[in-house]
Amino acid sequence: MTDFAFIKDFALVLIAALGGGLLAHALGQPLILGYIVGGLLISPFTSHPTSSNGQVLELLAQVGVILLMFGLGLEFSLRELLSVRREALIGGPLGIVLMISLTLGWGTLLGWPLEQSLFVGAIVSVVSTMVLVKILIERQELSTEHGRLMIGISIIEDLAVVVLMILLPSVGQAQQGNLWELFSALGRALLILAPVLLLAKQAVPALMELVARTKSVELFLLIALGVSLGTAVFTASLGLSPALGAFLAGLIISESPFVHETLARILPLRDSFVALFFVSIGTLIDPQLLMQNWGLLAVLLVLIIPMKGSVRALLTRLTGRPWRVALLIGIGFTQIGEFSFVIAKLGLDQNLISFELYNATLAASLLTILLNPLGIRMVSASLQAFSSRALQNPLEAKVSQSHVILCGYGRMGSLVGNALDHFGLAYTVIDLDSKVVKNLSERNIPSIYGDAGNENICRQAHPEKSKLALLMLPDSDSARRAFRTLKKLNPHLPIIARAHWDSDRESLFREGATEVIQPEFEGGNEMIRHTLVHLGLSAATLESYLHELREERYGSVLQGWLEREASFEKLQKMQEIEIEQGSAFENRSLKDAKVRERTGISVLSVKKRSDSLITHPAPETILEAGDRVVVIGQPSQILEFMQMARASLL
Repeated sequence: MTDFAFIKDFALVLIAALGGGLLAHALGQPLILGYIVGGLLISPFTSHPTSSNGQVLELLAQVGVILLMFGLGLEFSLRELLSVRREALIGGPLGIVLMISLTLGWGTLLGWPLEQSLFVGAIVSVVSTMVLVKILIERQELSTEHGRLMIGISIIEDLAVVVLMILLPSVGQAQQGNLWELFSALGRALLILAPVLLLAKQAVPALMELVARTKSVELFLLIALGVSLGTAVFTASLGLSPALGAFLAGLIISESPFVHETLARILPLRDSFVALFFVSIGTLIDPQLLMQNWGLLAVLLVLIIPMKGSVRALLTRLTGRPWRVALLIGIGFTQIGEFSFVIAKLGLDQNLISFELYNATLAASLLTILLNPLGIRMVSASLQAFSSRALQNPLEAKVSQSHVILCGYGRMGSLVGNALDHFGLAYTVIDLDSKVVKNLSERNIPSIYGDAGNENICRQAHPEKSKLALLMLPDSDSARRAFRTLKKLNPHLPIIARAHWDSDRESLFREGATEVIQPEFEGGNEMIRHTLVHLGLSAATLESYLHELREERYGSVLQGWLEREASFEKLQKMQEIEIEQGSAFENRSLKDAKVRERTGISVLSVKKRSDSLITHPAPETILEAGDRVVVIGQPSQILEFMQMARASLL
């Protein structure tokens, strides 16, 4: 009977997660909100079906936290962190310290105990990375300047949670004068590092390689779960948080070659249990108790929205970033989420915060996650409207007729810009890097600060007057938005774009791009060219081979575009053809044979039987049997030349 009650409770939580998730998706809200609402509907504080055993929810919540921290360890990216190291490594911890300090001040005014003030400061200082990433992806801003900064700082905050979970439980003992407990906690944490490093370099990778050889998905999932839960149990046995152990387990596997396979197997399970964790959070919200303590909720909202937003914006501005980026980061951090729940749950378990405060924390998270996307949308729209009026480059008025619009002035964009400068061709740059725009202004080059995908920004470059637009943006989503905006403002504007992936190239061609260049592919072609020239291959053979490579890469994509514009006959091909003995061309010059007049092709080179190579041959060049001629023309023209070069035509 007890077993059936467990199954009933487990099924009820799953149904609540599914129903709440579907509702949130239908309303365009983060799934986390739906899970919490689902938990609220099955909580003991409502008249709806409730869980008969709170221990079931507690167990599911603990597994959810462990898998959440395990996934964080797996996904920890030092490379992403180093790209914004100044703002993240300095600004991240500094923001947490400032928020805890401000909360201590508020707590003193409100008469809170020191332990509660510290926990509240920690709760409001961290952001929900999952919500932040989801919002940035939906807005296609993950690769923007403010998007990269947000993710870098949030990663540091996630790591700070690990430190806070070690230190905060010892605050009570330290407050009572027993500082030894605080140092003991730090000592135990450091003690973990030695076996962790040993496992990271030897035991775990070797064990996972052994399991990987079986090619069994089930065994691989079991070893991942075994490492995560086993390390969590190990840290718990030392008196530390199991979540800390789960994070360290993720770090262990992230150092091995099996991290991507582990992520692929563990993420669906992690997401499922994290959903159950948020449902369990919702079951703990007591609406009646919340109404009785609305002042506590108001204090948390003030700390999270105006105060934390201001702190993050000011810290970002102090690092030299423009106000636009600082304001977007400030509004992006005006929410709390999953790790705030983890810290609050720890404080409740340690009897260091009250249940009323815990309840207010859950409600504050619910409200801030709900308001956060709306705030980002409003601030972004206001900044775009302001930039269209006030952030124009003063040189914008100098935009000339038939100029080139250059979207993105990074490594590739600057090379193109230098070439346009060299030949005295006018161009206007659109870029989201304020430093780039400032440098271009100093060089008297028309430039506009903003997102090329925004119609108001793009309109300032006058695409209706432009002769050509170049999309040099590294992010495919940004490039597509800019492409569609330019085409909307000038449907006849030729656009050359860069693309990293085949799918992006095909998509841009389908939408009407004039040309799409893949830098990696073209760079590979240049490597091939230099390699084969160094090895002594003829220029004609080399050019023919590279032409075939490009035709193979771009031909299938160009097919549909060419059919819309004209016929496939307009596609020029290059081919090497041997002059046979007794053919119509043997022992005749190009001029006498009237090659151009009779076939329409152009002769690029002639490789004589003596291995001498004639590039760009003169009309007087004599063709002999055994000569190999590289020609370019339409397929039908090349076919006609090939037939005349054969002896059978005599």
